[in-house]
Amino acid sequence: MVEEILLFSAGSLGRLVKRIADQNLRTIGLTSIQLSTLILLVRDGSANQKKIEEELNLTRASVSEMMDNLEKLGLVMREKDSSDARVRNIVITDEGKKKLEEARAFSASIETSLQSVISEEEKTSFITICNKLKNVLEESLC
Repeated sequence: MVEEILLFSAGSLGRLVKRIADQNLRTIGLTSIQLSTLILLVRDGSANQKKIEEELNLTRASVSEMMDNLEKLGLVMREKDSSDARVRNIVITDEGKKKLEEARAFSASIETSLQSVISEEEKTSFITICNKLKNVLEESLC
């Protein structure tokens, strides 16, 4: 019974956060998964499509379509990999970095609302628990 409640609670929270984030991001022409991609690119400097698929748990087709869309918007560009001509590295553009800053403003307001109802200790515990659960799911299902 506890597993069912935990699974339902985690899923409900995730869907609600995604819905709110997507509503806010839509006003600047992004989705939450596009935002996650831009964050990954800033964090790592660049990434190939395979890395994005693995990091964000997406299919090849969905990443390919998303990259096409982000490239059309001028937020990313594909560059040849110097060590393997078959590979294209995806890098964020200056326009992509600007869009990311706009999105971070939305994220900050949501983060502030969430943090207003929990302590720093609860936040740390919550993040630790989420990471443990994510690891278990990835190990058992992926």
